[in-house]
Amino acid sequence: MERKAILVAGLVLLMGTGNTWAWDKEADGKGGPGKMSGIMDLTEDQKAKLKAIGEAQRAEAQPLHLQAKERIKELRTLKESKAGDAAITAKLEEIKKLRTTMQEVVKKYMDQREQVLTPAQRAEMALRKSERMGDGKGGKTGMRDKKGGKCAAEETPKEPK
Repeated sequence: MERKAILVAGLVLLMGTGNTWAWDKEADGKGGPGKMSGIMDLTEDQKAKLKAIGEAQRAEAQPLHLQAKERIKELRTLKESKAGDAAITAKLEEIKKLRTTMQEVVKKYMDQREQVLTPAQRAEMALRKSERMGDGKGGKTGMRDKKGGKCAAEETPKEPK
């Protein structure tokens, strides 16, 4: 049971590591200000700066991403070989450290991107982010049932019989 709990914790820990390093994709599949320029007016200077920031982030984050994928493969091998809890826990800690580092890289470059934008553009970005995150005004509101119904928090409690 303890091994199962460790593996579940590891899977929760790994959620999101696949794309924490990718900030945007242009039509050619490379990172850049493509999506951002589609939602707000960017000057050519801003586009160039954002592209350079994206390239720097990718250069720094891609090796971390590859390391995380390798550690996940190693974790899978440990699980399949029924390795001891100590080995699994140690591998989970390695993955956790990589994920934390990846999140720090993303934050560093997001801060740099924000400095390129005007206050009005930062406000627009914040409003769009809140819509995506689910502030209750058209964004995601939680897990829904398979038929698109209300999430558990939105369900009206049934009267006892």
